[in-house]
Amino acid sequence: MNLAFMDASFGIIKYIKYINLQWTRRYYEPGEFSVQLPASEYVSDAVYLYTKDRPEVGIIQKREYADGYDGEVMQLSGFFYEYKLNDKITFPRFEHSGNIEDLARLIVSTYKADIPLLQLGDANSPRLGTTITKQSTGKGLATVLYEMLKTQELSLRCVYNYQANTMSFVVWQGKDRTQDQSTNSFVTFSESFRNLQNEVITIDSSNFKNYAVVIGNGQYEEGNQIEVDVDLRADSSVYKQILYVDQTGTILDLTKQTRAEYEAQLAQAGYEALMNYKDITNVKFDTIDRGLTYRVDYDLGDKCDIVLDSIAEAYTVRITEVAEVFKEGQHKITLQFGDKVPTVYTKARR
Repeated sequence: MNLAFMDASFGIIKYIKYINLQWTRRYYEPGEFSVQLPASEYVSDAVYLYTKDRPEVGIIQKREYADGYDGEVMQLSGFFYEYKLNDKITFPRFEHSGNIEDLARLIVSTYKADIPLLQLGDANSPRLGTTITKQSTGKGLATVLYEMLKTQELSLRCVYNYQANTMSFVVWQGKDRTQDQSTNSFVTFSESFRNLQNEVITIDSSNFKNYAVVIGNGQYEEGNQIEVDVDLRADSSVYKQILYVDQTGTILDLTKQTRAEYEAQLAQAGYEALMNYKDITNVKFDTIDRGLTYRVDYDLGDKCDIVLDSIAEAYTVRITEVAEVFKEGQHKITLQFGDKVPTVYTKARR
């Protein structure tokens, strides 16, 4: 993969020769990179990493120099440009109802301020997603947007156009490549097809909740609390596992919104909270280039079928992470599908 340094004005400084590149793309959070190169290739005024071969632009946030057995090397790392949205926050408070894509675009246009080059790209027609009511105060824009969009299996991108020197914010969704649809070509990863190896499957229900009780409109002692229940069960006979969501800091103001809009706002907070308490189904494996070509037949965000004969399991899940490694002329692709596996620390603190 060709890689170039860019300066603060997005001018290309030089294309670089690297030793090792790790390019990790993610669907529900900003991706990141790490690249090792000879110290002689490094230039101090490099701010971004650009490649025409991928839709992401890297922000150089960490620089390490080492002089060892392999000679003088630089290790550069950072997140992709979507992370830069967290430089800005939703303040003053954001509080609106509407289509979820329109709200994402409104959040960006309202709070992006002086993020370099960033503008709104073309909206989807028809718009992606459904109507919600969203309230946020003080959160980083990337955090707010990813949490909100995840509830409807959507994502965001900051797309750089080198010719026009523009950075466009867009809402998008990966393609459905399962056998339950007829619009796109099918993609199945299977042991019997021999297009995967080194599988790791995680199924974890230890942190699972399927029902949220959301409380808003002040403290209990004030006597004005409003309760909204969010039920993700398929039917009422399913065992209820309850999560409490505290939204008491948000107060109903009938001069600005209706009671129904306020309750929809609480419900959205419940949906977003429950995304962190799902049954974890995570499938990770290295791809084998046999009949399926990355970024042609499948890509980040696509929903695919996975058949694992050794454990008699089949899954229909999205590609939520693509970890690419370029080293010594080799290109290794590791895919993750489904939910992110939380660390023990993350689970314990909830």
